[in-house]
Amino acid sequence: MEVTINLSENIYRSFKRIADKTSREVGEVVADKIQSDYWTENLDDKQDIADLSDSEVLELAGLKLSLQQDKRLSTLLENQRESRITINEKVELEGLMGLYRMSNFRKAQAAVEAIRRGLIKTPADLK
Repeated sequence: MEVTINLSENIYRSFKRIADKTSREVGEVVADKIQSDYWTENLDDKQDIADLSDSEVLELAGLKLSLQQDKRLSTLLENQRESRITINEKVELEGLMGLYRMSNFRKAQAAVEAIRRGLIKTPADLK
């Protein structure tokens, strides 16, 4: 589906820099960003957070990548920034970024549920 949007000059320049660094069109970069930020595919397959116990909700709300995954993600992002990322690393980076986005999405859902239940007042209480 094709959609036309108006971007501020600053936002456009940010997308343009990414496009230039990755040898892609600006439209592709914008479409990828929108898709990654609003990707909800397969969420129905996940356990409903409202069905979790209080302790499970709090555990999910505090979810983080493992130390190993976090270090690897940082390395891959640095390689990408320095334009020295391999094709295999790009695939690995996409997978880790998908995991990161999904875990953050589920973490946010759990934080909302924890607040609704009165387990915490704000997400900052999880730290």
